[in-house]
Amino acid sequence: MVEIMVAIAIFMVMMGSIMACWKVIVSGTQVGERAAAMAQRARASMRALEDSLNNLEIVSDPNNPNMIRYYAFIADTTDPQFASLSFTARLPASFLGSDYFGDHVMRRVIFDVEKDAGDKLNLVMTQYPLLAIPSRQYPPKSIILARDVSAFVLEFWSPKDDDWLSDFLVSNEVPPMIRITLGTGHMAHDPKTPFEVISRVVVPPTRAHL
Repeated sequence: MVEIMVAIAIFMVMMGSIMACWKVIVSGTQVGERAAAMAQRARASMRALEDSLNNLEIVSDPNNPNMIRYYAFIADTTDPQFASLSFTARLPASFLGSDYFGDHVMRRVIFDVEKDAGDKLNLVMTQYPLLAIPSRQYPPKSIILARDVSAFVLEFWSPKDDDWLSDFLVSNEVPPMIRITLGTGHMAHDPKTPFEVISRVVVPPTRAHL
């Protein structure tokens, strides 16, 4: 009887160890899957930013000064951690969300960071046809690109200063280079540090069309 009790006790200890190891494996797998999904969304977000900026257009018409209201390049970096960007681009059929707009290839594109219902910050891309006032017929289309965003930083190359600047205040011009930094997730030991960081330098077309 004693030997049976000892064997049962040993068996229970072994099962407890196996279950603990299994829990660690499952937890690690879930963390890895979440990290992989986060990284994938961050790369897709950066691709959308690059593709849209590479198709950016500014039209200059001296006889129609109001034209800039449609083509203005607006970068708001008031918040050093979460910027916003708005511009007009001629977007191809392969661009994210193009099937929603049909033949409206000239669209206003806005990238900004917004809170969701759970107070998480997400990078959201909003589009609407350039010459169609947003309405029930032409409602803006918003797509969440990246979730749990911890940084969305824009920097602009200044040939005059030979350096990157955090502000670009000219709306009828385009900076020669834009450096975009996107951070997602948070490190466990420091909630202010992004878990995943991607940075890209984009060289948009700078010639204004007359």
